[in-house]
Amino acid sequence: MHRISFLIGALLLVGAYSNSSAQPTFQVGFWNIENLFDTTDASATRDDDFTPQGRYEWTEKRLSKKCADLTRVIHEIDINNDLAILGLAEIENFQVLNRLNSDYIKRGWDVVHKESPDERGIDCGLLFNPELVQLVGKKFHTVFLAGDDKTRDIIEAEFKLNAGSNQSPLYVFVNHWPSRWGGQEATDPLRRSAAQTLRIRVDQILGKDPQADIIIMGDFNDYPTDPSIQQVLRAHGLNPNAYPGDLINTTWKLHQEPNKGTYMYRGKWGVLDQIIVSQGMVDKQDFDWVFDSTHPFAEDYLFVTEGKYAGWPFRLFAGGKYHGGYSDHLPILCNIVFTSN
Repeated sequence: MHRISFLIGALLLVGAYSNSSAQPTFQVGFWNIENLFDTTDASATRDDDFTPQGRYEWTEKRLSKKCADLTRVIHEIDINNDLAILGLAEIENFQVLNRLNSDYIKRGWDVVHKESPDERGIDCGLLFNPELVQLVGKKFHTVFLAGDDKTRDIIEAEFKLNAGSNQSPLYVFVNHWPSRWGGQEATDPLRRSAAQTLRIRVDQILGKDPQADIIIMGDFNDYPTDPSIQQVLRAHGLNPNAYPGDLINTTWKLHQEPNKGTYMYRGKWGVLDQIIVSQGMVDKQDFDWVFDSTHPFAEDYLFVTEGKYAGWPFRLFAGGKYHGGYSDHLPILCNIVFTSN
């Protein structure tokens, strides 16, 4: 019965959302913004390159340009003032994130952040529009790795559409799993550890409410078909035979399409940046993912326009040199609709 109702709900979404104009609808998204560092040296982390005297000659001028460029993209994403939640990766600290938010974006948004133990000194962060969603709780989950390795904490933020209401909450997780530096096979156990940390918390939530509304976003440094995503996190494409607790990878279709993705490696597109939802996000109650709405934000100016790397994301740094681009990743977005009970 559970599988049948899940399938029916998923199929009905296509038609249901075409008539949902009276229901609150908003965007959520994620973006690895590539090295948003301040210009000072933090002795506890490896950020020496991001100082005026460092390898990248990271000056106030370059930082200001970086913030202005990020703001251009975020404002265009939020052109209709409907961006409710934006997860971010590769932020050095609260101060630089708060500066981006308060001095550049200037939309009255709030910040969720905590300093994490990552050795590079980069964290995840989350921006949200308090006029669209209300923060009712937050947690930070440390990913414990073998040996002395350390990585980014996973952010958990709990939202409601209206503060103090009895509606079910929306749980949002922001991730940046360990990189593939050193080889995919050698580093696979690190991402499995991150996936297991997240899966344990997801099971706790679903144990209390099997139809809980959960959005998982991030740069997973693995693709939708890799073991950490499919086997450990148990995230797949829309599947009529899904088991209770299985998650829906809304970027599955994007992963199947040639010449599309969020990140380019050796000239080939891939989907490292993903948005994954619970089955409660397709049940037409409270918060729901709008079917087939997940997509990269891919305006022309985010790409290199000429030369050997034409068509690649326009990076901030490449080959150890400053190029002054936006990021090596594209933002990934989707639409969420709220159905009143």
